[in-house]
Amino acid sequence: MKLSRSHYIRQLIVVIICLVSVICVLLFANSFGIPGVSDIANFLSGKEQTQPEEDFVRFIDVGQGDCILISSNGYNAIVDFGNKSDFGTELLDSLKKLGVNRIDCAILSHYDTDHVGGGSKIIGAINTRYALLPELDDRTDNNFTNFQYALENSGTEIYTAKVGTVINIGEFEITVLAYNKNAENSNDQSVVLMAEISGKKFLLTGDAGTDIENQLLNDKIDIDCDVYKAAHHGSRNSNSAEFIAAASPEYAVISAGASNSYGHPHSEVLDNLAAVNAKVYRTDRSGDITFKIENGNITVETEY
Repeated sequence: MKLSRSHYIRQLIVVIICLVSVICVLLFANSFGIPGVSDIANFLSGKEQTQPEEDFVRFIDVGQGDCILISSNGYNAIVDFGNKSDFGTELLDSLKKLGVNRIDCAILSHYDTDHVGGGSKIIGAINTRYALLPELDDRTDNNFTNFQYALENSGTEIYTAKVGTVINIGEFEITVLAYNKNAENSNDQSVVLMAEISGKKFLLTGDAGTDIENQLLNDKIDIDCDVYKAAHHGSRNSNSAEFIAAASPEYAVISAGASNSYGHPHSEVLDNLAAVNAKVYRTDRSGDITFKIENGNITVETEY
């Protein structure tokens, strides 16, 4: 039987479509939690991707949001996941470039979009062993529900944050200093953490406001630190002069988007940090900010 020319053309079109589909899957696989080109190459070569071995805390530039990577001896914790779900692609790329192929503990300060936004994409793409979270609430926005769905389908062991909870990530000891699940607004429900290694302390405050700061001060919780992550992106509704004086940080990090509509960081907060002679780094000006700890000393590296 003689086949027509049009038959061969149709077959050729089908083959081209299949090839294009395969290429697209391989190129964009990581965005959907599917092994990509580099993952397949590593598997075929018998190579296992290496985790970062240095001890560091990296404040990743996610615009108007928070994302903090804590690494030590090949173990990783992530605190918050950036601004929104479509940004998760860029965040995932950053983590892959750093060699992060496993998250030992995912920690969420609270469920606002600028903290949970990229979580579903990261959890879906990178093996995550444990998650420490505030109590789940009844909100129904897509970022929150997608994050819930990703966790439920990832096999991640989920734990609810409690004051006094301690997590060990390599040489880091991460302690929950405050968590008020009954606070009136979501910012004040933030899980406040202290991460310590070799005597160096990092105070991570989420979006906690002055009510939570006063609670910590009144309870005489030790918040003295070397590095202070300014609460709520440098808002004047947090970061009181009294709280910053008690923390007395050598360094401060403000995670905020360039020219954001909130005017973060507010001038009052910058004044409060200047009063304790803290050296301020801002993601809107320096991109990613990394604090490396070696032999009990801190060195700072910025993306630009």
